[in-house]
Amino acid sequence: MSGAFFNKNIMVKDIILAVVILLILIMIWVAIYDSNRFSVSKYKYKNAKIKKQFRAVVVSDLHNKKYGPGNDRLVDAIRKEKPDIILVAGDIMNGHPQANLDTAFEFLEKIAAEFPIYYGNGNHEMRMHLYPEDYGDRYTEFTDKLAELNIRHLVNAREALDDLGVEIIGLELARNHFIRFKPEPIEAGELDGAIGKPDKKKYSILIAHNPDFFEDYVKYGAELVLSGHIHGGIVRIPLVNKGVLSPNVSFFPKYDAGEYTKGKTSMVVSRGLGVHTIPFRMFNPGDLVVIDFEP
Repeated sequence: MSGAFFNKNIMVKDIILAVVILLILIMIWVAIYDSNRFSVSKYKYKNAKIKKQFRAVVVSDLHNKKYGPGNDRLVDAIRKEKPDIILVAGDIMNGHPQANLDTAFEFLEKIAAEFPIYYGNGNHEMRMHLYPEDYGDRYTEFTDKLAELNIRHLVNAREALDDLGVEIIGLELARNHFIRFKPEPIEAGELDGAIGKPDKKKYSILIAHNPDFFEDYVKYGAELVLSGHIHGGIVRIPLVNKGVLSPNVSFFPKYDAGEYTKGKTSMVVSRGLGVHTIPFRMFNPGDLVVIDFEP
């Protein structure tokens, strides 16, 4: 009797171990699969200030990721959407002293040959700029390349698209707003001082890499905010559809992915297209954002 009980115990433990191993293997497969694919998220906005219909593709947080040789899978997906403009919400490369710019440049060359691009910095571009002792002249190389490709680089700057009735504003927040564990809040008047007030006669699109400060963007008065940075929370919880971790190492970030609206301001947060510090995605494929604008 005791021998049979002992054998039964061993069998139960073996089943539990097999189930655990199977779950681990499934999670590894999901992480590999989701880290190497992307989906398309679509949004639509109407506003009386917009003069005519147009489509924008938003690219964020590529981090030197390659979807096929020369990023052809990603480039083909962008072509398929037939955008009128491309808006970059930062971090196309990795801001690491040992990382090169070749992958980012190859991708930008391909899309710049076909579409107008408006580029807002993320914290990785900013890092290259702030620390030349670590990055040498890499930021100058980067800005020279954007100029060569006729990409509009909006660093606390704006571009009026009069034919569309739109103003695109590129915000680069200070480094202290990206500190891990405890980023510093935005002070009153800081955004106005950095980029001036939005043109009330035009539909304002604010490229602001970090979505954590949505309340401040609402006060600023932009109609639409485009962000990334959070990578969708890296791991998303199925069914609940909530991201787990942000780059500043806070759990369950409030603005992790998708659309948020408060008052007259909406924000679209891309889950991004690549990986960085935590080198995988789970239940969280890359995100190519497509937005249709209508009068």
